[in-house]
Amino acid sequence: MKTRIREYRTRLNLTQEKLAEMVGVRRETIIFLEQGRYNPSLRLAHNVARALQTTVEELFIFEDIERAED
Repeated sequence: MKTRIREYRTRLNLTQEKLAEMVGVRRETIIFLEQGRYNPSLRLAHNVARALQTTVEELFIFEDIERAED
């Protein structure tokens, strides 16, 4: 899974720490999300998307779906 969290976070001038605080997780969780090393729960994905003023679909890119659409 790829994410665009870092891109959206930097557009809003948010640090990883601030985003983590906004969604109620540790900074390490945000790091892992940005690296695509952690699959979030639907609730966390939704909370991150809301904090970054976008949608879950814009933030998370599932490679299996991309291949199926090609």
